[in-house]
Amino acid sequence: MVLWQSELRVSWRAQWISLLLHGLVAAFILFMPWPLSYTPLWLLLLSLVVFDCVRSQRRINACHGEIKLLMDSRLRWQGDEWEILGTPWTIRGGMMLRLRRTEDGRRQHLWLAADSMDAQEWRDLRRMITQSPAQGLH
Repeated sequence: MVLWQSELRVSWRAQWISLLLHGLVAAFILFMPWPLSYTPLWLLLLSLVVFDCVRSQRRINACHGEIKLLMDSRLRWQGDEWEILGTPWTIRGGMMLRLRRTEDGRRQHLWLAADSMDAQEWRDLRRMITQSPAQGLH
């Protein structure tokens, strides 16, 4: 039985926070007073930051599509069924779910940003997640 469902959109806030954090790290690397002999090191560090930023943006863009919260702490997302492990970490702007795919046991963290769904859907999800264990979610 489906307790809650939504059509997730890409979170613009998550994209901007990721870009901001990676930009700050890149600026720190660029503006540090590196000796000339350390040029290969700071180029390597800067390259790693840029590649991680691209990877982060791709991961954020991959988190969209239909998502359904099912009975017994299960979630259906991107064609797979996942078990929610433990209590989700929730803040005003989003929720971190620890998931285990029921098919093969693969684990994954899923950040559900509040701006990736309608405000009513976000309120309903928070209510469902924080409800008592006796009501069937946890």
